Amino acid sequence: MPAEIGDYKKLDKNDLVKCLSVINRCHKVNDIESFHELIMDFASYIGFRYVLYCYSISTYDSGHRIDMINLSNPVKWMQEYDEQNFLDCDPVRSEMERRLKNGARLSFILWDAYDEQAPAPEQNVIERRKSYGLEYGCSVYDDSENRDFAFLVSFADKKHKPDERTEMMCRLVVTHLMTTRKRLDMLMLFNSLTKKEMAISEWLMKGKTNWEIAKILGISENTVKFHMKNIFVKLNVSNRQQAVNVILIARYLSN
Repeated sequence: MPAEIGDYKKLDKNDLVKCLSVINRCHKVNDIESFHELIMDFASYIGFRYVLYCYSISTYDSGHRIDMINLSNPVKWMQEYDEQNFLDCDPVRSEMERRLKNGARLSFILWDAYDEQAPAPEQNVIERRKSYGLEYGCSVYDDSENRDFAFLVSFADKKHKPDERTEMMCRLVVTHLMTTRKRLDMLMLFNSLTKKEMAISEWLMKGKTNWEIAKILGISENTVKFHMKNIFVKLNVSNRQQAVNVILIARYLSN
């Protein structure tokens, strides 16, 4: 069952201070390395050695690319996971998808205590995972309100078991971790633009056509089209309005 607001009073003062510290650091993080250090620091505090997180531009339904970032899981386990395509039969993923379909936008998943019995392929993933020392674990996810970004982080250990304290602390910080990763991704997209692409984007935001931009910058219209195509690719958009939206958001987030 989801933790109620009153349940968080069960956390001691140090735990609450730690959560507030994590939330505060989320607002200040400006690079991926610092973001990863933040997650690992939190994992260490709650007692877990192995950490991995995943995120998607939408939800974890089939058809959407999932970026999986391994922070401290055994390398050999991750190699086997990739080679055997375990993502397709990962019981955590299956449980998350079931809960999303049932309307659970934010949820804590205790490994091997799923709402439904895991079929044979998923049981195999569990057994292989445990053989690498990931005996006990949990995952917490958040799906953004407008469903344009989903984030899941998993914590595991050979001996330490997740408990109610683990769940409450994870629930308190996961939304902030999600929004931080989303913000960093947006900034990385924007910062990938070259100086010429930045110059063109300035006039793009002012509603200028390719012909007008070419005249202003003293270049050919074909050159503008070439750079515009690169801008669309780098910003992962398909039209001018989407590009403008990304640039505006990135500028707002960088202030």
